Amino acid sequence: MDFKEITKTKFENAYNKYLPGPWVKFAYRYFSKETEKKDFKPKRIIFGSLLVLFFLGLFFTIMDLSYVLIAAVTIPYTVILVLLALYLFSSIILNNLRIRKIRKILDVTKEQYNTLVNKFYG
Repeated sequence: MDFKEITKTKFENAYNKYLPGPWVKFAYRYFSKETEKKDFKPKRIIFGSLLVLFFLGLFFTIMDLSYVLIAAVTIPYTVILVLLALYLFSSIILNNLRIRKIRKILDVTKEQYNTLVNKFYG
C-alpha cells in the first residue's frame, strides 16, 4: 500500500493504539523547543536552579573557599543535571519506540510518517 493512500482515520486509529504516556507528555510539554509560554514555569525553575548552583560553585571555586562549601553546591548541581538528562533521554527513547510501533502498523518509513503527520496536522 502506498503511504499516500493512508487516510486520516487510519492514521488516527494507529496513533490512538499507542498514545504517549504521562512520562513522555510531561517531558515534551515542558522541555521541548515548542514549549508554550504558559508551560515555562517548571523549565524556568529547573534551569534557574541549575544556573544558580553553577554560578555559586564557580564563585566559591574562584574565591578558593572550602571544598565542603564547593561540594555543597556542586553535588546537588550534578545530581539535578544527571537526573534531568536521564529523564529527557528516556522520554525520547520511549517516544521513538511508540512512533516505531505506529509506523509498523501503518507500514511506513520515518520520513513517510513525518509526511503524514504534517499532512494531517501541520
